[in-house]
Amino acid sequence: MTKRDAQVIIIGAGVIGTACAYFLSRLGIKSLVLERHYLCAGASGASAALITLGSTHPTSDPLDLLRFESHELIRELGHAFDPPIEMIQGGSLYTITDEKENRELRRNFDQSEESSDGFRFMEGEEVHRFEPILGPQVMAAYFNPKDFHVNPFRLCEGYLNAALHRGCRVEYGITVHEVTTKNGQVDRVVTDQGDYYADWVVVAGGAHTPQILAKTGIEVPITPARGQVIITEPCEAMTGRVLFLPDHLYVKQTAKGNFYLGSHTEFVGFDSGITLDKISAYSREFSRAVPLFSKLKAVRFFTGFRPLSADERPIIGPLPHCPNLIVASGHGRNGMCYSASTGKAVSELISAGNTTLPINAFGIERFSNGLEV
Repeated sequence: MTKRDAQVIIIGAGVIGTACAYFLSRLGIKSLVLERHYLCAGASGASAALITLGSTHPTSDPLDLLRFESHELIRELGHAFDPPIEMIQGGSLYTITDEKENRELRRNFDQSEESSDGFRFMEGEEVHRFEPILGPQVMAAYFNPKDFHVNPFRLCEGYLNAALHRGCRVEYGITVHEVTTKNGQVDRVVTDQGDYYADWVVVAGGAHTPQILAKTGIEVPITPARGQVIITEPCEAMTGRVLFLPDHLYVKQTAKGNFYLGSHTEFVGFDSGITLDKISAYSREFSRAVPLFSKLKAVRFFTGFRPLSADERPIIGPLPHCPNLIVASGHGRNGMCYSASTGKAVSELISAGNTTLPINAFGIERFSNGLEV
């Protein structure tokens, strides 16, 4: 090897890349993280960092297993990382404003085990006593006590700081152009600052992963999905819960008192513009659901590009023709949620060649176009 060699090169210093560095460091493997901007600069920095579960117990679905493992790992790490990751464990509330949806959820909840495990279904005044900031059109809600949220920058910082303490390195301002392979092995990482060499390469480049791997002959089906975000001025602590509202809108209050107002995804390529009509429509919906928002000033608007795979499941694993070139991307809006289990799986692949949890379902081979072109 030559210039700036490392056991493992990780492309991307978002939550997936830093989680990979962290879990590799726990196994004594030193990595070099290459990032074109700064820590948590892409989708990770725009994330609400919601760490959610869909139910009380995982099913046999590998994605469910991945989510539950990551949830527990992040909860444990939240008490160990320095600085603290600002973990707020208030649960989540899924609100309902439609009578038909209310009847269906009520029926499903009555048939589930969740009513005996701290999960609650509420209607009418009970909802508003439980969460007073909700508007009158909310007729019912489903409470999940296990969900929590964190500060995305602090989580990335926690992963990276712990890895740096064990010998990991990070270089910022490095734009990766491509990863080349030779005879079924990684050859080099080509950047605007020269070539880098390592035994393994992990591509955690988010929505930019397809471009990074374009010349390997493998088409990676990941699309950027824009989300527009509103941040309000801070106010006193009003809720510790994540509020899921109609039309795929969601809300959390940060540790500093600002409200994060998130929206659904838009497929507009890498257009990072804020659209006034969308923001205006979102603002009206947020204010209807939570009247408090009509009294708070918006202090910041921004966008993020979620790396959404063709089947909306992450891509984790080596390329078919190159076992030491690993993809860890395509997590959509759930990168924070799946970060720990993804980092752990990647570290196990590199150190032992197999993983604790089954990840074959996340291999790129599942796509018909995930083949050499």
